[in-house]
Amino acid sequence: MLLYETAMQVVPLMLIALFLDRRSSGERDIPARARKWYRMQDRIITCLCAVAFVVSLFVVAEVLDPSQLFTAVIIAALAGSLGLLFAQIWRRFDGLPPADDASEEGSAA
Repeated sequence: MLLYETAMQVVPLMLIALFLDRRSSGERDIPARARKWYRMQDRIITCLCAVAFVVSLFVVAEVLDPSQLFTAVIIAALAGSLGLLFAQIWRRFDGLPPADDASEEGSAA
């Protein structure tokens, strides 16, 4: 039961993080094909999160009995969502300009 309760708490946070990431990222200079892939990836994350949340909600509300199938669905949905969000974080790190220590030292002197 702990898995389902945790999923109900984590999934909204993941969706909020996804929304904030989309709102804050300046991806206007990214090629159209990459933007299309990013939008599709966002939809996949949203669907996986929705599946995990709904199944968890039904199990916690005791509409459905917990089973190995539902546990597998929750774990797969959360793992897929976290993996896709991690890919977005990784792209963000790769897209950051390198820190220029020489310019900081020069301005301090």
